Amino acid sequence: MNSFKGLMKKEWLIGKSTLLWLLVAQVGLVFIALLASRYLEVAGLFYVCTWIIMFLQPFIMFSLIFGCLNYEGKTQLWIHNPQSAAMLLGSKLLSSVLFQVVSILFACCLVFVAIRVPTSYFQQDFQVESFSGLVGLLQIGGVMTAVSIVIAVLMMFLWVVYHALARIQLIKNIRWLIVSLLFIGMVLVKNWVGNTEIYMKLDDLWAVPAFNGSSFSLSQAKLEFYLEGRGNISLLTSGLDVIALVILFLASCWLLDRKIEV
Repeated sequence: MNSFKGLMKKEWLIGKSTLLWLLVAQVGLVFIALLASRYLEVAGLFYVCTWIIMFLQPFIMFSLIFGCLNYEGKTQLWIHNPQSAAMLLGSKLLSSVLFQVVSILFACCLVFVAIRVPTSYFQQDFQVESFSGLVGLLQIGGVMTAVSIVIAVLMMFLWVVYHALARIQLIKNIRWLIVSLLFIGMVLVKNWVGNTEIYMKLDDLWAVPAFNGSSFSLSQAKLEFYLEGRGNISLLTSGLDVIALVILFLASCWLLDRKIEV
């Protein structure tokens, strides 16, 4: 446990500056959108930009996990590390998720504050028709967090596979192509499984409501932005997805435990 805490502390020291810059960048984008909306008298530009920041959160996770993996790849600190791959990768995954949660909560606060800015500050005839409030934002933030975790685990698996292939001289120079084909194949298999009759029947079992009602709606003449959150989530198929992520993580750990040369 002390070793894992030490790894987490190391990840915090490495990633805290990146997190800070990400938060500053979000504030900067909102501020620029505010000035542009004020100058152009188009309130929708300001509101939509704040939502774009929210929906870009999974890409932030991609940057976080890729950054910490690439750092280890360049420094090669873990080749002779006595800790298990599960602890090494687990600390990176957990720290990235924690950073991402902070970023998502920050984005939720930005959107929540932005909605409270009077539309009269931009243009009188622009209306915010409905907004479900902080609860709806947190629900969306939860979905963004789940998507981010999926991206992080998948990215970690592909990264480890990429470096594991370096040991095979015959395909070393085209391993990026193999990893790309592997990624495409995984997406196609996931889509195929999701469209099978058995999976769709399972998807109807143990379903719980995910969202209720609309979260956000804007309108002005020909400009409309409408975000609706309704639907159910199957606990059964969600559990299967979690199992698949665990298998990918364990596969990454198994490959890394072979002391691949990065």
